[in-house]
Amino acid sequence: MERSVNVILLALGLTYAKPAAKGMKPMIHRKETRDVFKDGFEGWVANKDKNIDFMEKVVRQQLHGRFQFQFASQHFFDTTPMSSGMSRNKRDFGIYMNHDYDDMFYVRKFLEPAKFKKLALGNWEMPENATKVATIQELVAAGVQYGHKSNKWNPAMLKYLYADNDGTHIFDLVQTAANLNRACYYCMEAAAKGASFILIGTKEQARPIVAKYGEEAGIHYTDMKFVGGLLSNFPTVRKSVELMQQLREEKQQGAWNVFNEFQRFKNTCKLERLTKKYHGVEEMTGYPDICIFVDEIKERNPIAEMVRIGVPCIGMVDSNNDPKFVDIAIPSNTSNTKSIDLIIGKICDAIKKGKTMNAMTQPGERNEEPKEWDPWILSRDRMRCLRRRSKRQGWMKGMYGSYENWKKCHPWGAIPTVAPFHDFKWNDIEDRRPGWDRF
Repeated sequence: MERSVNVILLALGLTYAKPAAKGMKPMIHRKETRDVFKDGFEGWVANKDKNIDFMEKVVRQQLHGRFQFQFASQHFFDTTPMSSGMSRNKRDFGIYMNHDYDDMFYVRKFLEPAKFKKLALGNWEMPENATKVATIQELVAAGVQYGHKSNKWNPAMLKYLYADNDGTHIFDLVQTAANLNRACYYCMEAAAKGASFILIGTKEQARPIVAKYGEEAGIHYTDMKFVGGLLSNFPTVRKSVELMQQLREEKQQGAWNVFNEFQRFKNTCKLERLTKKYHGVEEMTGYPDICIFVDEIKERNPIAEMVRIGVPCIGMVDSNNDPKFVDIAIPSNTSNTKSIDLIIGKICDAIKKGKTMNAMTQPGERNEEPKEWDPWILSRDRMRCLRRRSKRQGWMKGMYGSYENWKKCHPWGAIPTVAPFHDFKWNDIEDRRPGWDRF
């Protein structure tokens, strides 16, 4: 009987038990299953003896077999109430809503917007009379023009390619020199305004170069494997950094002398492991303002974290990279040590020059730019899981003719319009719907 019902539903196109695929709505929002979940939930709520064990039993019965379920609440099994301290209910709104100063992302989003915004680089150009730091002769001597094999490339890099020489892509060095000059001038201006940088290069060819120039320029750097969550899970990573500093201090003070040989060996291994991971970001106590990287395909995870927070990305891209989320892409050879040394060296020299300018300027003479909300960090399309779900909508074809035309008009997705920045308190924001004053 069950098999026959499934066959009939499949024939009608009502695949209510199909897991959520790309572009499909979650099952709780589908028309075929909405009533089933609603009736079941009403039955569970009506049970007066419901507790954690009862809910676990219900979920086990409902989720038995090959079935995907998406919870609408993060506190489904928690003993705490299904609410947060920020907004408990409608009656208490405006009383318990306070700023969360411990959450770095919250502070960056609402209280201290980024000075250097990702979307501002789209139309930014350096002055015409600016000094050029790179010439085509230098790029040719360093072998910057060579890309990957022509059968191993990304079509998004077509605009940066000049020719195909015997199965190897050749970059257009005019664009490479122009973008390198733009990157150097932008980094120099940002450093003069007090920006913080992070240099990422975990390729074997780039590790010694990144460590060398990172220490010379006095910026944060990552020359070994990028620690996942360095930005998106910054408080947890910071605890590991503090543990590394604590172990190092204990070792210097001789506190390990009371331990046996095996315990000292364990502590030494732990200290070496933490130092290897965090030695370049030990002094980083907040989000960086600008990210510089080597090879997008190798540093795709850190770039994804930068994009989520809205940090501008500047870096070297090869012919097999995707420059979509790179704000200033420098098409170049990322497998050659000379090429990496030349480009990273030029950028770090510009950063050192900008820091010198910042140090020579008196604090009272510095021009402080007014705060502005960052539209990118307020947009849902900065999240990969949200911008890829149900991408093609009917209204896009009706208003723009096709989804492709809509993408041309909105290359960064749906970016909201933001109001002028102002200090606010959640307590001052009230719902002015009729009847609110009664609460």
